[in-house]
Amino acid sequence: MKKLLSSLLALALFASVAAATVPDPPKCTVTPCDALNGVVLAPDLPAPILASLVTLTIRNSSNNPIPNAAVNVSFGSGLCFCQSMVYNTTTNAQGVATMTLRGGGCLNGVSGAAVFRANGVIVRSYNNAKSPDWAPGCDLVVNLGDLIRFAPRTDLCFDFDNVGGVDLGDLIIFTSGYTPAHSCP
Repeated sequence: MKKLLSSLLALALFASVAAATVPDPPKCTVTPCDALNGVVLAPDLPAPILASLVTLTIRNSSNNPIPNAAVNVSFGSGLCFCQSMVYNTTTNAQGVATMTLRGGGCLNGVSGAAVFRANGVIVRSYNNAKSPDWAPGCDLVVNLGDLIRFAPRTDLCFDFDNVGGVDLGDLIIFTSGYTPAHSCP
């Protein structure tokens, strides 16, 4: 009987430790992506634009932070990426990880456009991944070609906040990459 109780206690302890490292997606946050209902990628030189700086807070079902969680992002096809793009990171002691999304192109309304995982669990899957660099050819430079495409304000690939139209918020995100012209190798 003692052996059975000891085994059950060990099993319960193992299960609680394992549950502590399993993310609970509704308790996790992905900023600013949750507010934008998608991700913004951008060439990052001379510096990353704010909309491309992502902060993830990974929590378990008890709403406790998960330290040392393996976090990664994957994208649907059709985007291009800077050589400096890092797809994997680890959370700190507070369960927080940061990533800079470096690239160009547009996936608008495409299932799995950007997917964030923590410890193998999908914490977010967005249908929108957009960039100020959206001129044909994905040259990883925000330049005149992108401005010409942005100017009519009708292309939903420049609807960075995904509200159904290009507005002042989108203009702010675009111009933060255009002035000065952002690029990456």
